[in-house]
Amino acid sequence: MRIDAHVHISVKESENPMSRPENVIRSMDKNGIDKIVCFTFGTGLEDQKRLAKAIEPYRDRMIPLAYVGPRDKDCAEQLLYCLDQLGFQGAKLHPYVSNFCVADMGLLSPIFDILEERRSYAVIHCASEDFRSHPSMFERLGRCFPHVLIQMAHMGEVMSTKYAVDVARRVPNVYLDTAICSYAAVRRALDNCPDKVFMGCDYPFYKFEMEIQKQLLAAEDTGMAEEIQNIMGGNFTRVFSMDQDNNIRHNL
Repeated sequence: MRIDAHVHISVKESENPMSRPENVIRSMDKNGIDKIVCFTFGTGLEDQKRLAKAIEPYRDRMIPLAYVGPRDKDCAEQLLYCLDQLGFQGAKLHPYVSNFCVADMGLLSPIFDILEERRSYAVIHCASEDFRSHPSMFERLGRCFPHVLIQMAHMGEVMSTKYAVDVARRVPNVYLDTAICSYAAVRRALDNCPDKVFMGCDYPFYKFEMEIQKQLLAAEDTGMAEEIQNIMGGNFTRVFSMDQDNNIRHNL
C-alpha cells in the first residue's frame, strides 16, 4: 500500500484548486497513492468542519487531522470536537503559522494531554528556517508524551535533517516525513533510521510525482528498494492499525 502522510486539502474557493478533494483523488489515482493523511491550510474550527464535509465521499482514502493553534484559548475544545464529532484522527500543528515554540510544554499541554490519553497522532511542522521548530525540541516533546506518535514534518528540511534523524533514532514515538526535504536527506534517513520515515509530499506545494521520483532515485542509488517501499507506505501500515472505516490507531 502506498501512503502519502502530508497533504493539504482546499476548503475555500480562494485556496489552491489543485487541492480540492476530487482533484487530489485524481492525482492519487494517477500515481498509485492508496491513502493520504490530510489537513487544511490553516487553523480554525470552521475550516475543520468544511474539511470533514469536503472529504466525506473519500473517507476510505483520506485520514484527516485537526489543524489546531495552541494559542487559541479553546484549542482543547476544538480538538475534542474534531476527534469526537468529525471523526478526525489526530492533530496538525504549525509553529510558524500559529506562532508557538515546540519547547513550550505549558502551551502545548492542553492539546497533547488529550492526544496522550487517546494514544493519538500529531504532525508538526519542522523546517530548518524557524527557530521555533528546531528538531532538538522534539526529543523532549516525545519523551513528555510517549503515547503520542509525533511526525516531524519535513524532518528539518535541509540544514537540520541530521538533528531530526538523530532525534528519531533516540525517541521511539518520533517519526519523520520526507515532505520538501532533499534527496540527500532521504539518503541520510535510509542510512540511519529507514523504519522511522513516512513519505510525504506537502501537496500541492510539491506533487506526488516529484516525491515518488525522489524515493525511487534513492532506492536505485542505494540498492535499498525494500526500505524505500517501507518509507512509501510500509512503515505507516506497520505502525498504524486501520479498521474498515479508515480509523487509525498506532501500535507503539
